[in-house]
Amino acid sequence: MFAKEDCLLVVIDMQEKLCKVMKNLDRTVKNIRLLIEAAHEFNMPVIYTEQYPKGLGETIEPLKSLLVDYSAERFDKMSFSALKIDEINNRIKQTGKKTIILTGIESHICVLSTAVDLKAEGYNVVVAKDATTSREDEFYQTAMDFYNSEGIAVVPAETLVFYWLEFAGTDSFKKLQKIILGKAHRISVV
Repeated sequence: MFAKEDCLLVVIDMQEKLCKVMKNLDRTVKNIRLLIEAAHEFNMPVIYTEQYPKGLGETIEPLKSLLVDYSAERFDKMSFSALKIDEINNRIKQTGKKTIILTGIESHICVLSTAVDLKAEGYNVVVAKDATTSREDEFYQTAMDFYNSEGIAVVPAETLVFYWLEFAGTDSFKKLQKIILGKAHRISVV
């Protein structure tokens, strides 16, 4: 289910105004960064969305620079589910990937709506538990409970990365281990 050659990473709405009010933002950003780095290491496609960027701002740093540097594809949306936007839906289909790894915000709104629609389309949906968050812990936990009840996989970002790595001691392992063991990148969202 997690085979790296069959995965697409999706980063949902990690935008300036939204991030200001999120719980566990440092943890979420650190783990999204880890997944972006791993996706790049394994030539996995990455797309990211921005919900009404005119009003909610752009994707926060350091994620934006990393996504741009690694040629991730950016999509605007107004819908809560990314799949409601034909351009995004078509791009996901064009990748030919069957497993979609979801990260971003909010766990109980845009991530959840996207997960439900992806599952309905027949994709294997994986939510990186520590690479998503919400404004309230209760909302986050309710979303995690929902995913589990609907057969949507919920796993830590590290689980995915180590599964993709397969072996310790490789160059990829050494590169990604530095991110895993490093201090969380502090984010200043004012």
